[in-house]
Amino acid sequence: MSCIWITAGSAVLLFLLVGAVWLHMRRKYIRFTEEVCESIEQILKGSAGEAFDTESDELLSKIQMQLLRLQEITEFHARESERQKQEVQGIVSDISHQLKTPIANIVMYCDTAVNPKLPPEERDTCLKVLKHQVGKLEFLVQSLIQMSRMEQNMICLHTDTVSLTQLLEDAKESIAVRAEKKQIKVEISGTGEKSLRCDEKWTLEALFNVLDNAVKYSAPGSTIRIQSDPMEIYTRIQIQDEGMGIAPEHINDVCKRFYREEQAARTEGLGIGLYLTREIVEKENGYLKIQSKRGIGTSVSVYLLNVD
Repeated sequence: MSCIWITAGSAVLLFLLVGAVWLHMRRKYIRFTEEVCESIEQILKGSAGEAFDTESDELLSKIQMQLLRLQEITEFHARESERQKQEVQGIVSDISHQLKTPIANIVMYCDTAVNPKLPPEERDTCLKVLKHQVGKLEFLVQSLIQMSRMEQNMICLHTDTVSLTQLLEDAKESIAVRAEKKQIKVEISGTGEKSLRCDEKWTLEALFNVLDNAVKYSAPGSTIRIQSDPMEIYTRIQIQDEGMGIAPEHINDVCKRFYREEQAARTEGLGIGLYLTREIVEKENGYLKIQSKRGIGTSVSVYLLNVD
């Protein structure tokens, strides 16, 4: 009989012990859940860093640490999304601004040209202006396409061994007609032959953009000097003009997309050339350096890799 009572008592004690453990674990689970919820609430309020004890080895601290990391990643992506949104808005605004003038001119001269009472010589003038504006529009669109393809890495540069002498002669030839119209001399000087590691076509495009700016912003009858200076790893191609120059505070801005200094805005252009030049040169593992003095001129140095 006593064995039965002992067994029954043991069963009751075991039941009570299990119940006590269950209640303890349940309270602990509820408290842990509440603490996790509180941690999430602190993150939502933006005060997680102050409230969390991330130095402890407890499970809650580990969860809080992971929640903090999740918060940082989420905030980073939110900032990046906002930055990209602002960038897209800026690009759309810039493109709209660039398109507005030629389109307005085209509409205006079209309205004038269709006037049946317009004298033939004035109609011819309108058609010439229209042709010029359409050319500007085509150039703008092609430049935007080129810029977009470059940014999206849709343009593949194929590096090869390129003759420095031939590259500079071809660059000079590419700008010859525009320079002759302003009676600007283009001179080449250097310290000898060298082979470069670059994409010939796109490097010519990069040099043309620099030379085109030099011609546009230089006075008639001035001189543009192209000087090559081979070094141990790079060869420097320096293009020096005698133009209006750039204010010191704006030198770091001239390679930005669509950027045009206030004085330069009077001269026809898009503000894409140096941006594309920098993109091309950097994709070839080279770099760009610009020096300028207002009223004296600008020097753009393109550094390209030598062949090993």
